[in-house]
Amino acid sequence: MKSIEIDTDSGAEICQLTDGERPADNIYGEQPYSTPQGDRVVIRYYGTDAVDGGLSVLNLTDGSVQPILQGTARFPAFHAWGEHLYFQVSVGKKLLLKRCHLQTLEQEEVVELPTERGRFSYGTVSPDLRYYAASVHVENGTCEVFLMDLVGGEQRSLAQSGDQYFKHEQFSLDGANRLLIQANQLPDVVEVHLGVLDVEGREGFQWLPADRPHTPRPTGHEAWIGRSDRVFFSTASDPGREDNLWTAGLTDRAPTLAARAGFRFSHVSVSRCGRFWIGDATRQEGVPIYVGSLASGQHRRLVFSRTEHDDKQWSHTHPYMTADNQWLIYTSNRSGRPQVHGARIPGGFLDGL
Repeated sequence: MKSIEIDTDSGAEICQLTDGERPADNIYGEQPYSTPQGDRVVIRYYGTDAVDGGLSVLNLTDGSVQPILQGTARFPAFHAWGEHLYFQVSVGKKLLLKRCHLQTLEQEEVVELPTERGRFSYGTVSPDLRYYAASVHVENGTCEVFLMDLVGGEQRSLAQSGDQYFKHEQFSLDGANRLLIQANQLPDVVEVHLGVLDVEGREGFQWLPADRPHTPRPTGHEAWIGRSDRVFFSTASDPGREDNLWTAGLTDRAPTLAARAGFRFSHVSVSRCGRFWIGDATRQEGVPIYVGSLASGQHRRLVFSRTEHDDKQWSHTHPYMTADNQWLIYTSNRSGRPQVHGARIPGGFLDGL
């Protein structure tokens, strides 16, 4: 890694964490692919004509990069700040769920996925390592939320629909194994609903107060707030009001506006401690990344990402904080090629919020 800039306002030291001819990104921010110690993050590389893509682990302590998977890499499963990275690998006609320990780099097969059910999304693994859940899409247009008990072996469908497209599944971090699902209303996705499934309790969705009549349509960027039953999400904006960051809980009849910024955010995430939100302002010059306090409502720009969107995911920042709140991790193509960047969060910056 190399230091490339000091932000003159926040004091953050900005480092380019990856380099080389392969485009790279930090995958996604809502459930960070990063260790609970905050010392390692997962990098996705995109292949070129000369070099394969794959998945690697970057050590934030010494800058070293160790490969996990070579070749075209599927989107890994959500498993926030976990000891392992879970990912799918095709072996012949089989689709295997594997995992890699992010410290030892030891890999093991977890389970073979029943692809006769349909096309599997990347899925999510519960914090207690017991459950794997994934949206499965069938050729007839049906979509289901499928659950596998990785300990007991049970397999079952939690929800099915012919007019909603389920995606972006995320297990809660509170130990209750609640499953957050984004449900896009078909065929034109004019509605985007956020629902929660209780894996071990009541059946059916509990719908959060998101989308009309509660808020403008969610953007599809949402995250659990720490070890709570609340969700943080961004939406489109109403005419005359650009504020678009919200929180909502399972018992709320209406959402709560999380910040009054006067401008619109896109990609969002929440710190592991549940105190801070992170969001990029894609309509502002330099695509700045802000950090805000969920308690005070205050927010402040930490860095300019200086990325330029090119209609590909690798130009989106997808920002998140490491588990120890020491680093902000994000993607930027400011160097001319998408690479993963990190900003060291200055002492006192978060307390100042």
